[in-house]
Amino acid sequence: MTRALAVRSVLFVGGRRTEAMEAAHRAGMTISYLGPKSGLSERRRELVASALLVPDMSADHIVKAAIALHSVQPFDLAMTMNDDFLQAAARINHELGLLANPLEAVTAVTDKAFMRELLRDSEVGQVAAASVRSAYDLRMLPRTIPLPVILKPTRGTASQSIHVIHDTEQLDALARELDFSVPAEDTTPPWLAEEFLDGAEFSVETFSMAGRHHLLAVTEKFKTANFVEIGHLVPARTPAEQQDRIVAEVITLLTALGVQEGPAHTEVMLTARGPRIIETHTRPGGDAIVELVRLASGFDIQQLTFSWLAGEPVDLTPEPVAGAAAIWFLTVPEGKVTAVGGLAEASAAEGVVTAVLTAAVGDLVPPLHNSWARQGDVIAIGDDPDTALQRARQGVGRFTVEVEPPSAPAF
Repeated sequence: MTRALAVRSVLFVGGRRTEAMEAAHRAGMTISYLGPKSGLSERRRELVASALLVPDMSADHIVKAAIALHSVQPFDLAMTMNDDFLQAAARINHELGLLANPLEAVTAVTDKAFMRELLRDSEVGQVAAASVRSAYDLRMLPRTIPLPVILKPTRGTASQSIHVIHDTEQLDALARELDFSVPAEDTTPPWLAEEFLDGAEFSVETFSMAGRHHLLAVTEKFKTANFVEIGHLVPARTPAEQQDRIVAEVITLLTALGVQEGPAHTEVMLTARGPRIIETHTRPGGDAIVELVRLASGFDIQQLTFSWLAGEPVDLTPEPVAGAAAIWFLTVPEGKVTAVGGLAEASAAEGVVTAVLTAAVGDLVPPLHNSWARQGDVIAIGDDPDTALQRARQGVGRFTVEVEPPSAPAF
């Protein structure tokens, strides 16, 4: 299968990483960049044929700038790998009539409240949800969704600001503390409340071509009690029957949203009632899931994306490097870093593919409230999932990071 219209030139909106640009370059595309000067690294300068540098990265400004650029230097597709700019890129494609995922589909993956509303009458397993626009809405929540509930930012990323509300006392406290303000022109509610889903969590990595959705991998996920992701494993250790149900639910979701092409990363909770969708994204998974899929499932998601866009025949024959691959993240207590070590030892451990230690002496480690508070990671492979996971965790265990706790406030 090949794409109806081949992409010869692509506009990248924002972002800093180079993997997608590298894949577009290998596919023979002409590359342009629209974004701040800070996003144009030395390597990106080498890859792009032109760049439009803009200081204002609001969605409206991005769209206007891209349309102006297209009038003098046409491009076939606008895209981004950054959640902050997915909606803007979709608007560019929509307003210019470029072949891409429909604007409504991309809006649904960037606006969790809109996604729930869009899925309300679909065949996707239902999750009770309610928009929260004010402290009053929050206090009235138990009338529509029994506690406990999950409260999260409607457009949140990286496991930020997720709350589990167990009782009315906690609910009242959050009603006093949270910010419910939104820009005057924004109709999206700032917060979304959902029923608490209990079970094992997975993500499903897929690739769509002309509305047909293909499984690349099922990822097993590991999180802290406050939902910060600390590990991923490919393939997931789940029976075939359960995996089939999870994948079927994701395909139903992508079809209901109208996703047509490209990678998707969908998070699923396997509950006693069956699989339930947490959220989805029309982009590859973060946290090095792309690398785990390449190693353990044999699919290079970035190259697959740009080969498809370039109109080349796509081969979905897997060529895995290992039976399984895992990543584990280093987490350390809050405080000031006084000593670090163990990177060489972790890198040399059996099965370790990469080891990264980002903590440095003098750093102030924040509380573990989001993905950015993690201080390193190890990717490892093995013949089976248990071995790969054990090697990744043991690799992280070779790191040494000493932290001086923060001083107690003086009264």
